[in-house]
Amino acid sequence: MLIGAGHASAGPVAQKHTCSVADKQFLQTVQSNMTQLGYWSDALLSGDATPADVIKQTGAESRQVGATAPTDISLLTARSLLRKMFLEYGAAVRAKAIGNAPGKHVQTAYTLANGVHDLLIDAQPQMASMGCDITPLLSA
Repeated sequence: MLIGAGHASAGPVAQKHTCSVADKQFLQTVQSNMTQLGYWSDALLSGDATPADVIKQTGAESRQVGATAPTDISLLTARSLLRKMFLEYGAAVRAKAIGNAPGKHVQTAYTLANGVHDLLIDAQPQMASMGCDITPLLSA
């Protein structure tokens, strides 16, 4: 017995994206938080910030991203991944500060960041045509 006989698939269904005010606010929040993460990372390396400062900041950044409410399905997924990415970065800083290997947390943070990048690459053409510029996040 053939299940689904006669139902050919045309391949993956194209994602329909949105570009709501909430989506634009999410994109601005993420861009700001990625800039802040870069600042705090640099400050940690230069000795101008302590690990505790950076850990506190990554938690705040995760909460700020979590407080957004994008309507686009790709951005909703990115929100979840980004929240976890910030927390994993903070966990890496914490591990290093107490003398443990941070590699597992760093790898997880990069994996999450790459997942967000892939989502945004796929969404970019359609979202840009609607007025949501995500290109600044693609280089973050």
